[in-house]
Amino acid sequence: MKKEAKYIATVSLGVMGAGFLATMPFTSAAWGAFLQGGFEAGVVGGLADWFAVSALFRHPLGLPIPHTALLPKNREKITKALVSTVENELLSKETIRARLQQIHFLERGLELAEGQLQNEALHKGLSRVILQAIQAIDVDKLTPLLVEELRKVIGNIDTAQLIRSTIGHITDNGYDGKAFDFVLDKAEAWAVKTATRDQLGTMAIKAFEGLQSNGFMAFAVNAFIGMLSEEKIGGILQNFILSYIEQMRTQKHPRREAVLGYFKQELGKLDTNEKLIGELNRLKERLPELVSMEEKVSALLHRLKEKVVTVVEQPDFIAKHVVPLASKLIESLKSDADRMEKGEKWISNQITGYLERNHSKIGQLVKDNLDKLDNETLISMMEDKVGKDLQWIRVNGAICGFLIGLVLSGLKLAVGG
Repeated sequence: MKKEAKYIATVSLGVMGAGFLATMPFTSAAWGAFLQGGFEAGVVGGLADWFAVSALFRHPLGLPIPHTALLPKNREKITKALVSTVENELLSKETIRARLQQIHFLERGLELAEGQLQNEALHKGLSRVILQAIQAIDVDKLTPLLVEELRKVIGNIDTAQLIRSTIGHITDNGYDGKAFDFVLDKAEAWAVKTATRDQLGTMAIKAFEGLQSNGFMAFAVNAFIGMLSEEKIGGILQNFILSYIEQMRTQKHPRREAVLGYFKQELGKLDTNEKLIGELNRLKERLPELVSMEEKVSALLHRLKEKVVTVVEQPDFIAKHVVPLASKLIESLKSDADRMEKGEKWISNQITGYLERNHSKIGQLVKDNLDKLDNETLISMMEDKVGKDLQWIRVNGAICGFLIGLVLSGLKLAVGG
């Protein structure tokens, strides 16, 4: 288009020059003088505008005429003016800030996200991103870190507090009584056996026989042993034990209460038992090795990773799990006017802050881009953008000069005639 306009401008100047030459032989006639005046003015106007347009970018005909080649000579001034205009007028901080305040970024972002929730392409993309993120997790590197954190957690446990909490849990839920009943059940199961009865009888006879006595006492012991067999003595002892166990099993029985009270009293002292606390502290330090914690954590993480990958690979994972969650979050946020206002304000503040820090870079960017161009390239670009209009100035100059010349020639003839 620039070349076409330039061609038209050149043709218009040529027409004026040709007309001027063609009418020279007829200047004696009124019509010839009239037309020659018009063509002469057209040539002057066309040449003047050609000179003006050319002088903007270069020296006309290569002659160093003063006040020509204005763009190359004043490039630095023009660049500074352009940068200043962009920074302080077109893209000033106030202009950008005012415009940003009119834009509801969070609201538009949520609407855009909500509109894309059912997009199948988005579902596939999200699925791939999630899978890639999961696959990128290096379990072997993560395991030592997790084990180290677990070591710290175990090491920071207050042993005395743990003992108190455990004892409190035991007593609050009656586990001490249940444990005592368990022991009584085992003791009763042992005591009711025939073998136990015989064993008790044998032990009692041996105990009597081992008594060191003389005189009447010896006579009485021997008489007692002669009257009772091992089976009878064992039965007596067996019944005594079973009767005692039954008393211990009976709720609120004094003997049971006394034993349980003693147990609770001794349990209450465990949180101040330095020896026990020391043993438990050493156990805490050795616990990761005792339970092969690193191996177990590694196996656990591998299993979790495999299960998560399996779940994410399901065709309906995004639609079934991610989309409802995202939709619920969006609706929750949109329905909360206070959170929306705070969110919009935060986003606006972030953008405004970034603008404040980097506003000067806008002008610098314009300057850097202009500085990259040499004079010929810059002139070529400007002529490409505005050359068409500039060439039409030449056309208009020639035509206007021609018309003005006709008017002046007409006036001249009228006055002379």
